[in-house]
Amino acid sequence: MIRSHIKEWPEDERPREMLLEKGPEALSDAALLAILLRIGRQGQNAIELAREMIEKFGGLSGLLSARHEDLRKIKGIGKAKTAHILAAMEIVRRQFRRPLQRTSVIENPDTLFEYLKASMQNLHREEFRILHLNKSKHLIGEETLFRGTVDESAIYAREVVESAIRKKASALIFVHNHPNGQATASSEDKTLTTELISACKAVRIPVLDHVIIGQDGFVSLRRKYPELFT
Repeated sequence: MIRSHIKEWPEDERPREMLLEKGPEALSDAALLAILLRIGRQGQNAIELAREMIEKFGGLSGLLSARHEDLRKIKGIGKAKTAHILAAMEIVRRQFRRPLQRTSVIENPDTLFEYLKASMQNLHREEFRILHLNKSKHLIGEETLFRGTVDESAIYAREVVESAIRKKASALIFVHNHPNGQATASSEDKTLTTELISACKAVRIPVLDHVIIGQDGFVSLRRKYPELFT
């Protein structure tokens, strides 16, 4: 007999009971996600729904980048499930960010790059983010300024400067992703970087880097094109 509802399963096979008895490390990704979902949908239990979501988003790392509107497109994912998932993923992201708030991102750049890859490599559309740093080069804020391609660099410059002033940042790092593409800087990326650096110089806020995240990794424009930052 096929048991479609988890409550009909033997107690020692239910995800929540397994977690409490054996620890979270004993559960599959789908089983862990199923605990957040609590219930599935008609004809599909929570674990089956979790498997579908993991496949759709490309694993838990992809789910880490999921937005509210992405989750709500899945049949059976309502407001409550969406809230549970977004809250859990934000807890993970905050743990990734925590070391950046306690140490200089210049002295520990690998920590920064790992965080950016984890949070942006699986995004399905382009985002442009600005990281706000204090005088000690610790992360004090992060803001997504644009989603999708923006062609007018003047718009970027105005928004970037306003964001930096609003957050009282002493330095900035830019980052954007190339969905389904390589981590390479186009001529437009380099031109945009130059113009943003110039705009920030006008208000005496240095730009430390512009990082591009792709499916194959990342590229630091400061490392690859240091002349842009002089």
